[in-house]
Amino acid sequence: MKTMMKRLPLASKIALALALVALAPMSARAVGEVNGRIGGVVTEAQTGAPVPGATVTVSGKALPGGARTVTTADDGRYEIVELPPGRYDVEVSYSGVKPLKRRVVVRQGELLPLDIAWSAELAEAEVTVVVEERHMTKPDTTQTGTVVSADTSAKVATNRSYQDIALQVAGTVDAGNAPGNPSVKGGNALGNRWLIDGLDVSDAVLGTFSANLNFDSIASVEVITGGMEAQYNSLGGVINLITAGGSDEWHVNASLYVNNAKFSAQGQYGSQLYLGEQPYFRVTQAPTQSYQAVLNVSGPIVKHRLWFNVGIEYNYTESSTPAGPPLNMVPPTRRFNGVNVRLKLTYAPNEKHRLTLSVASDPAFISNIRRGSALFRLPSAQTYQAQGGALAVLQWDYFINQKMNLQVQTGFQYSFLDNGSQGWFKDSPGGGIDQIPADRRMDFSDKALGYDRMNAQHVNQDDRTIWYQGETATTYDRRYTFQFDPSISLRGKAAGTHDAKIGIQTRYVASTYDVQQTGNGVSYTDRGGGPGEAGLCDEATGMGGCFLKTVSDSYKQKYEGYSLGLYLQDRWRPHKRILILPGIRFDFGQTFNAVKETATSLFGVGPRLGFNIDLTGDQKTIFSAFYGRANEVLNLLPAAYGSPSAFSQTFIWTGTAFDQVVAASGGAKGYRFDPNAATPHTDEVTVSLRRELFKDSVGGVDYTWKRVSNMWTWVEVNQIWDPTGTRTIGYVDNNNPQQIRLITTPDSNYREYQGVDFYVESRPTPNWDIYLAYTLSFLYGPGAEQFEGQVFTGLRGPYYNPRQAMFYQGGFLPEDVRHQLRIRAAYNYKGFNIGSYLNYITGTPTSKLFFAYSPDGDYINLRSPQGTDPVTPNNARNFAEVRLPDILQIDTRVSYDFHALIKQHLVLIVDLFNMLNLRPGNGIQNVDIAQYGQVTSRVQPFRFQIGLRYDY
Repeated sequence: MKTMMKRLPLASKIALALALVALAPMSARAVGEVNGRIGGVVTEAQTGAPVPGATVTVSGKALPGGARTVTTADDGRYEIVELPPGRYDVEVSYSGVKPLKRRVVVRQGELLPLDIAWSAELAEAEVTVVVEERHMTKPDTTQTGTVVSADTSAKVATNRSYQDIALQVAGTVDAGNAPGNPSVKGGNALGNRWLIDGLDVSDAVLGTFSANLNFDSIASVEVITGGMEAQYNSLGGVINLITAGGSDEWHVNASLYVNNAKFSAQGQYGSQLYLGEQPYFRVTQAPTQSYQAVLNVSGPIVKHRLWFNVGIEYNYTESSTPAGPPLNMVPPTRRFNGVNVRLKLTYAPNEKHRLTLSVASDPAFISNIRRGSALFRLPSAQTYQAQGGALAVLQWDYFINQKMNLQVQTGFQYSFLDNGSQGWFKDSPGGGIDQIPADRRMDFSDKALGYDRMNAQHVNQDDRTIWYQGETATTYDRRYTFQFDPSISLRGKAAGTHDAKIGIQTRYVASTYDVQQTGNGVSYTDRGGGPGEAGLCDEATGMGGCFLKTVSDSYKQKYEGYSLGLYLQDRWRPHKRILILPGIRFDFGQTFNAVKETATSLFGVGPRLGFNIDLTGDQKTIFSAFYGRANEVLNLLPAAYGSPSAFSQTFIWTGTAFDQVVAASGGAKGYRFDPNAATPHTDEVTVSLRRELFKDSVGGVDYTWKRVSNMWTWVEVNQIWDPTGTRTIGYVDNNNPQQIRLITTPDSNYREYQGVDFYVESRPTPNWDIYLAYTLSFLYGPGAEQFEGQVFTGLRGPYYNPRQAMFYQGGFLPEDVRHQLRIRAAYNYKGFNIGSYLNYITGTPTSKLFFAYSPDGDYINLRSPQGTDPVTPNNARNFAEVRLPDILQIDTRVSYDFHALIKQHLVLIVDLFNMLNLRPGNGIQNVDIAQYGQVTSRVQPFRFQIGLRYDY
């Protein structure tokens, strides 16, 4: 290939490279930028005239294959592309003259602007010791967000996960509805794209993050919140992380972090939001603790050519919920055991080619996973989950010449998710049920204390307690993803300069889903028998609160889909102060349900147009504006919801038996597809102003308007409701008396966001690292859900019951956080480091829910707009917002490197979490029962963690 390319003229090379891209398969997802760039203009210091023909050489430890060299064009411009993030030395030289040197830091996905005013006299005066430079105004993009490097994240206390890092960036909200999956500038928590080393690892079905990673192997995390170029296609944000590679130097880092239960503040808290610690409450608090051990090794296999980085991480955590009603006992702790392993190989046979292979695996199991409702369950009714998988991604970079480079990314991911009652998995790691204190065992039956998979689940709606089974079914889920994404970058001149990228993206996803019912397929909803186990229905005697009985079948499914996409993006500079960024992408996707029916067949066109104006002419003051549309053409949820599932019937107690059917769902007749469903999409407008305030420091303000339109949902089209909307009274099709779901994307299912971010990011000296961001935002619309319950709010959405639809047209969406303040600041001096992270968010909305008699027998109805409480019955004008308390948390890391004393990099670390020990409720009982408003979970208490890290 190399020999053939050398023989071809430039035009033929371009044609051949474009043919390689065009003949490849084609996706509607994102291919992640894993590298950065350096670019600028070399001018003569006295006259400002461009310096053509100067040699610009970049070298650094992170650059495989040795130094890279380009020459400046006639206008003095140069650009060096596809540089792995890291520190680089830049030399500018002219024949016979001493070179001028700079040292810079390159971040992934960004251009490091480096203009050089050069002269022979200045070069002669240069010394070899140069000061590190960071220029963060991003003069060649409209994208908002930032990059958090491993160096930065190591200076403050974190939960040591990339999901936690993503939530430190302005415009992201963790409303607790889908933990670890932020709502990014109004997007649904399931609408983000998660990328690891260029591979889209967004869950094949839900779109959530789907892989855990060795935290110390992460080189940097780029969080893109808006203004995205055409290569990205996300209805939310993009979380793009790259892992550390090797180098010509050997490195070993080993660390141990210990957060024993005795390192946490003790104390039982009251069940009301306004109640604090109860010092005389004698119930022993369950442990909250964590342990982590990490080992990473990297170095050369062949110097300058082949590098490796390998690592392993083990995690064990326990988290607890304070005791509270209705059971008034400490729930069993949530326990997580997980191992993360990773290998990365980088091969550069010469300066033209670079190959990178990254593989990882993350098996884990979680016991007692249902923390949100843990207060309402005994250990026998908790939930277990086993999860994990493996991924591999291969990238080839071919540097054809200064004006052209080719990149190909391909990857595969397999993941599994087993979920069900804790006792069902008694023979699995972490399975079986916990024991309750001996002094409470007499309060419950042997049936409630033990576990039998043939016991039916009972939900007592008098106090919301759950009995005998954690889940009504056990699910075994297997998910598969494959992607292939070639692209070519072209640089040239035509009415200015151009830096264009053309790419084709493909993605194939599939899922198999095996559902096995517990309790022989029977579950009960009980009401009217009183609270607790005594109020449960005994069908044989008719005693207790017999109300509804549901009978369901076990079943298996498999669904799959693919997407094809083409994008074109240009950076056109018609004037030295003006940059225009036109882009467009075309996406097509299809999915198929379990019986090979076409579930979705969607096409979308996504134009992008932005521009940057360099207001001061020195790339230090950038004004930018952007409009863009993104389309979602590959979503397996419609195929999952529109597949033959268990046929389920619900019977109501008539006084002597469950002999009257009040509802049926599932089976082959329980769904329909809308052949005219519109493509889900977002429209976004972003306006930004960025200014380099002083050395290596940038401040900015971003305004964003975003509308997420035509979100997926299902519309119930067969049930007829009574005027109150609390029970069904018939069916449109009496020959098919069951729920029928129309899988569609209504125009009325949307989310609308407006927000302003103010931020400062600063490294004024090598000792300081500062990030400050304040966000004011508003989020409205009926689109709280992507299908029913997918963000875990308990709401059915506006399309299940037409009598309820009006309550979703106003009010506040669950992720509507009005004010956010984030401050991350660290200072280090001679091995000593202190770094703090402050996070303040105002309370998130919740809704008071009321009982729907049949067919649901559950608290799912609203009586005022979502996010409110009607306060006064039958008074439509008297309702009030319902929001959880504001949360303020300060976490601090103090560390010391003993290198000055022992000549080895041994670092002692102390992390202090929730330093003020503020424990507001972050979950409340939101249904219309006696415990309405009581706290179901609180922020974890003050705790500290001790770490020891060795670096070689």
